[in-house]
Amino acid sequence: MAVVQISRIQIRRGQKNAGSGLPQLASGELGWAVDTQELFIGNGSVSEGSPAVGNTKVLTQYDNIFTLADSYTYREPDAFLLTGGDVDSPVRRSLQARLDDRVSARSFGLTGNISQVATTRLQAAIDQLYLNDAIKGSAASRVILHLEPGEYIIDGPIYIPPHASLVGAGSDKTIIRTTTSIAAMFTTINSDSIVGTPASNAGTTTITQSKKIRLEGITLETTVPNKALVLNNCKDSVFKDVKISGPWTSGDSIAIADTAVEMNSLSGTVETKNNVFENCTVNGYSYAVVSDWDIHNNIWSNCDFYDLAYGLAFGTQLLTLDAAASSGRQTGPYNNRWSNCRFNAITKNAAYVKFGNGNASESNFYTAVGTAGSEQDATDSVIKFKTPGNTSKGDYFSRTKVLSYTPGYWTNKAYVPEIEGAVNAEFGETHVLNTITSGSAEKRFRLSAEADVASQLYEIEYILSSRNYSAVRSGRLTITANGIDESLAVADDYDYAGLIAHENAITFSVLIQDADNDTVNETIDVLIASTMPGDDLSQLEFKIKNRKTIVDAAGE
Repeated sequence: MAVVQISRIQIRRGQKNAGSGLPQLASGELGWAVDTQELFIGNGSVSEGSPAVGNTKVLTQYDNIFTLADSYTYREPDAFLLTGGDVDSPVRRSLQARLDDRVSARSFGLTGNISQVATTRLQAAIDQLYLNDAIKGSAASRVILHLEPGEYIIDGPIYIPPHASLVGAGSDKTIIRTTTSIAAMFTTINSDSIVGTPASNAGTTTITQSKKIRLEGITLETTVPNKALVLNNCKDSVFKDVKISGPWTSGDSIAIADTAVEMNSLSGTVETKNNVFENCTVNGYSYAVVSDWDIHNNIWSNCDFYDLAYGLAFGTQLLTLDAAASSGRQTGPYNNRWSNCRFNAITKNAAYVKFGNGNASESNFYTAVGTAGSEQDATDSVIKFKTPGNTSKGDYFSRTKVLSYTPGYWTNKAYVPEIEGAVNAEFGETHVLNTITSGSAEKRFRLSAEADVASQLYEIEYILSSRNYSAVRSGRLTITANGIDESLAVADDYDYAGLIAHENAITFSVLIQDADNDTVNETIDVLIASTMPGDDLSQLEFKIKNRKTIVDAAGE
């Protein structure tokens, strides 16, 4: 740049908002507006090379950069990506508008530091974003409140209105914790609520009820027994990567107040329904999920449940149902599904449905359930269905191998069933064991029997193959048991390929036994007899299907 002139710096002073205002400054002349504390420099003339006559504002400490940065354009250097009508007219936005696209909890003073009690500020952020009269119920209020990584300590309940979206950095990254006994950590409320005052649940309608809530990437942790998440009349909501942790351990007392997720309905019309729980975790509670209402079409997918007294408990606190259609307790929970979930170290039942039908357990993994110790010491069923019409399909039970075909655990051990009560079940695992040569029938595996089950049908799909002879048998072993008179029947329908001499070499028979010597016959022994000499390496592969009906559908 050529130096035209060097002279003493002269600064003109005056008030920008008085008289004729800011004058045209000479080329390179400085002007200081004392009233607004702004500094300007003259552009000079076009003949001097200035692109335009006028003054240029100089940035100082008193300027708000957001009012100046008014030209943000998405990927502005990319001439091939048009944000506006053409390359010469892109969409321009202010920096303030751009930053407001993402709402951070820190904008409301939430630091995520354990030294801060966050209850008031977190509730204020939720209220201002979703219940503020200026935008309440509009699309403008349906923003996402981002909770940055940190630990947010609360000492009171947080109320969540319809359309609220709280997204953390991930479970175990954004942690909301309480050490105080409170009614619940999070409770859903209706849209009649106003800033600072949650509305009464009693006045909720299908229009105002809780809906379209999103909780994601958050841990709810309590160090004392508390309910974590109470869903009142909540529908069409998503809970993803939410971890709920409590202090319960095996041996502690079991209390319904110590529930991770409680799902309630107001009536037969204002219901909790159509909610999705995905990649969630619950541990350290008496109950993972509880509902005594006609909740329906809720889904749990790819979730983890461990270190609990009970997993899912539906209708378990009810003595009877209410036949009135408006009661909200006409059927009990129905048409709910949990799939591809993992249940581990559950002292009682992983799923207990006392009232409700159409509920389905699909492709879940159940390990160390129904026992406070090892699988061979099981005291409770893994799944308990006391109402007809519920199903289990493709579920894996670690109990089956231990109690069914591990001889070391047969002595004085009753076969406590994987699934108790009325059910249509198709177990997911294919079991493999070796048969042995014996002139008489020998016990090879066991099944459970229930005293109050009037009709119990097992279908054992099997493939029996010999490694020493040309002999393969594929069939279905049907075992029918009556728990009332303890009668048994067995039928074997099969196809055979191989040497004709060995087609009938293997036969099945069954016995009902009192395995634990308590005067109740609770175990079915399946015996296999073989006349194939030297064939101690024959292999039996089998899968189990089970259908049962019970005498008292509402019984304990």
